[in-house]
This record gives sequence, structure tokens and C-alpha cells, in this order.
Amino acid sequence: MSLIELESVSYAYPDSPAPALKELSFSIAEGEYVAVLGANGSGKSSLLRLLDGLRAPTRGELRVGGLSTSTEEGRRSALAAVGLVFQSPADQIVSSSVEEDVAFGPENLGLPRAEILTRVGRALAAVGLEGERFRPSRFLSAGQQQRLAVAGALATDASCIAFDEATAMLDPEARERVLALMDELVLSGKAVVHVTHDMSEAARASRLLVLEGGALVFDGSPAELFSPGRQALRASASLELPECATLAAALGLEARPRESMRELAARIVQRYRARPRAAAPKAGTKVLESAFILKGASHSYLHGTDNEQLALSGVDLAIPRGARLALVGRTGSGKSTALQLLDGLVAPTQGSVTALGMDLAKAGKLLRSIRMRAPLAIQRPESALFERYSGDDVAFGPRNLGLAGPKLVGRVKAAMDEAGLAFEAFRDRPTRSLSGGEKRRLALAGVLAMGGEALLLDEPTSALDPATKRSILELLIGPARGETTVVMATHSMAEAARAELVAVFDSGRLAALGEPASIFYEGFDPSWGLRRPLVCELASELEAAGLRLEARPLSAQALVAALEPLASGEAAERLAPA
Repeated sequence: MSLIELESVSYAYPDSPAPALKELSFSIAEGEYVAVLGANGSGKSSLLRLLDGLRAPTRGELRVGGLSTSTEEGRRSALAAVGLVFQSPADQIVSSSVEEDVAFGPENLGLPRAEILTRVGRALAAVGLEGERFRPSRFLSAGQQQRLAVAGALATDASCIAFDEATAMLDPEARERVLALMDELVLSGKAVVHVTHDMSEAARASRLLVLEGGALVFDGSPAELFSPGRQALRASASLELPECATLAAALGLEARPRESMRELAARIVQRYRARPRAAAPKAGTKVLESAFILKGASHSYLHGTDNEQLALSGVDLAIPRGARLALVGRTGSGKSTALQLLDGLVAPTQGSVTALGMDLAKAGKLLRSIRMRAPLAIQRPESALFERYSGDDVAFGPRNLGLAGPKLVGRVKAAMDEAGLAFEAFRDRPTRSLSGGEKRRLALAGVLAMGGEALLLDEPTSALDPATKRSILELLIGPARGETTVVMATHSMAEAARAELVAVFDSGRLAALGEPASIFYEGFDPSWGLRRPLVCELASELEAAGLRLEARPLSAQALVAALEPLASGEAAERLAPA
């Protein structure tokens, strides 16, 4: 039975020159698991807001439970039937404490107090926030706020839960918990609509919808979308194969979208013969000038109050000039606080911070100069956009550096083009008309336009489509950045593996620091609550099966190169360079 039905549905925002959604016709059944894919700005978030009754179609008809959302009765029905987890959790957190926020939905349904408390406890347990029940919601990390938003939607017991990039800012353990929760919801008879840019997550769904420019260009199974015959469609919609399938294709094997890492390892072992592994060469020690130094740095939020929360404890960290450093760790492990210390946005409650040669405790009026030389892109940078037009927002920083006229325009154009927002097309676009991903890129352009000696970035690629994410990551940590020091917090271990150094934070402490190969191979500790990059997991699985490699690969290309000496016959031909 259809729970949601769309007939020729279109929607246009008042300030936008083009409709966000165009002539959509499809239905979603009770208990169906649907993933919605597409590039940033393709209309995914707009679609969810229509499904939830927050907006009514400009044209066409959308029915939830048989009632049109263009009527007041239908809108109320949609709000009750479809629970929405927003892309930005701060947009839906309405109460001062965790418990009160989760209770907000059930309270508005008029449920008895006992039932409300039962639902609150069940929802918090489902997302792993039982221990934060009475904590002020504003003091949660961004990842914890994301889980709180999920709990709020679960507590309403809606017939359909719609997730808008709900896993984008979660650590690997929390992400798996939410994905497993989606599976459980479907098994219980609830429909799940999941907007995601992660193709491995999308492959878990039974059905995929692909939007391009607001139009529905694909409606089918993961097997069909990820088949060789759909390569042109995937490229046009900025989609990729799931990571396991990408690795398989790189190795000349059949790409299987839902294949697990262990299943792929078994297929690789069948193809190659075992070979002893040579000792990995040790990297030489480099002595470099430090761009940033933390010495015994600790920080507590609400220091000295009953609600004091220790975020960092006794961190010693020296970051070389020109280095690319990735900060990883569970949600709430201290990564964002460390970045704020480096930029002087917060001061250590103990210890010291030196940034670009200056002790920040003694910086005084020069602290503003440090922030200009080492700009920080906060975890949700789009929340800091404030100018009416996109080009003006990017120009704010360099204008405050004294740039004007053609030099200012040139700096803004270069930054917007680098961030994937063509200057001529986006400079006069109202910032509020941009999609979530476009806002993220605009905020990043504002940081790039500063032309600083260092970049401090908190989850810079979160909520970006695969093609944009790849280009932005190359822009930030690739050779184009030259001698710029880049410190980047990320929940993507594949992104961290591309950095020169990785710092692991665990419960506010610096648990490990080293090169990616060391961190993700012999130095890896499962107690950190992280998952190694899939390539590293696969290499370890191959070794466990007796297929020993001479290197410690960190990318698909490196894995292909490591396996090449073991290839023979047909395998050797498939792995030969083009």
C-alpha cells in the first residue's frame, strides 16, 4: 500500500531563478527503504520538506496517507506521518536539555507522560545518548546533536522517517548504529527515505531515486544504477560506485555494489598466489619548524560551574609548517575544540597554545591578525553566512584585509571557482537560495579567499556529493595548496589517509600521532572507536588469508600496485597499466 504519492509535483523557491523540483511522479510504500541521490543542489532536501508537509507543491499533487498536503488537514497528516531528520541538526533542536528535546514531538501529539518518558528512553538508547539525557543540548558536539535529532524523530513513532544526510557528521561507530537503526525501522514496517552522498550507504536500500537539476532521472534498484550500463548517468549526476565496488573494478574484478569487504577479500585471494612480505621501509625523521604548538593544553566548557564539561586534557601536539594534518576520533573526542584552540576562539584552561610563532595568551590585539592568517572553517560553516548575496559573503574576509577593486574581485573569483561555485553564475545568487551543499562550498570559498598561511577546517567535505568532495579534498590538501599548513578534522578515514600526519583523539586526549600507514596498520587500536580505511581493512584481511603484500596501501591505486607483483596470466593483463 502506498504511503506517499507524488503526481507531477514541482516546487520553486520565491528567490530562485529556476524550480527546485520538476514534474516528479512516484510513490513510496509502507515499509519501503528508499535512498535519494544526486549532486548538491539537485533538489534532495527540498523533496524531503515536501514529503514532510513543511512545504506544499507549487504544481501537482502530493498525498500522504491519501490526503493532499496542499490542504491544512493533509499538511498536519504529513507532519505526523513523516518524521524528518534535518541536514543541519541545530535547525530542529528546540529545547534546552536533551530529554526535553526528544520529548517535544510526543508532547505535541498529546501522549500521556508515562508514554512520553518511555519513548524518550527508547529513542536515546537507539542512538547511544542515554548518558547525555539531562545534559544541556547546546553543549553537545555536532555529531551528538545529529544523533539527538534522530532520536527526536524516532520518538514521534512516525510511519516514515526521512533522513537528510543524517550520518554525514557522525563517527564510524555512530554511523553504523544509525544505519543499523534504519534497517530495524524497515523490518518493523516503517518506511525509510535516506538522502545520502555515500554510495555504500545507498546500496543498502532496496530502491534508489536519482535527482538531477530537480528532475527524477532514475528510479530503480542499486544493482541497476551501479551496473556498467549506467556509468554515463552516474557521471552526469555526480555519483560514484560504492567503495568496495570501486576497489573491485580497480583490480579488474566484477563490481558488486552490496559486497562486503570480507567477500571482496575472498575473491582477491582466489586470484593471487601468496608471497612473503618484505619489511616496510621506515620513514626518515623530519625536523621542521612548527606552525602550531599545544603544550599540556586542556579546555573545559563552563569551567568552574556545575555544568563543566572537559573537552581536552593535557594535549601536547606540534604541527610542522606546511604539513597536512588530519584530526580523527569519535564524536565529542575533542577535535573541534582543538581547532578552536589553534585559532584562539577559546583559551586553554591549562597549558599553552602557540600559533604561527605567537603565544596566544600574550597576543592581545594581534589575535585578530592570527585569525586572519589562519582562518577557521567551523563545523557547519554555512551557519556563518550572513551577506545577502554569495559574492559579497566571500568578499567579506579579503575586504577586511584591505583588498579592494580589481584585486578584491580577482581574489573572490578565484576562491569561488576553486570551491566549485562558478563566479559568474553564483556571485549574485542570494545566499539563502543555495542548497545545503552549495552553502558549504560558499563558506569554504570565504575561507580560501583569505589566502592565509594556514587553514583550519572542521569537517570541510561533509554533506558534499562525491564528485565535489573529491575535488574539494584535492584542493585543500593537494599540491595546489603549496606551503599552506592544513589542519582538518574529519570522520572519513579515507580522507585522513591522504594527509601527511594523523592525530587520533580519544575522550579529550591525544591517543596517537603519526603517518597514516603507521596509524592505520601496526599502530591501529580498535578501542579508539574508529574504522580503518576500507583499503587498509582489505589489505589486513588479505594478509590474514595468507596473501602478504610488500607495502601498506592507503588508496585503491596503491593496492593495485601492491598486488601487481603477485599477478599472473589473465590477472596480469587486467592489471597492466593502460
